[in-house]
Amino acid sequence: MSRLSVSRVTPGMETNLVDCPECGLPATKRSDGWLASTHGPVEHVRLRCILGHRFFGPTDILLHRRRPH
Repeated sequence: MSRLSVSRVTPGMETNLVDCPECGLPATKRSDGWLASTHGPVEHVRLRCILGHRFFGPTDILLHRRRPH
């Protein structure tokens, strides 16, 4: 019988799990780099939740978007 290794999240460690902007369920986050804008470079990410919702856009908008109640 083998034991499953559990990794721990420590301060300063980045996680790739965030809330889905559509449904609030867990979503994976993948950085897609920086894209030019009229106000300078903007970081963009791709999100995909466990229900299949997919998003691509600026990090500051997607990760702070409030879903309707």
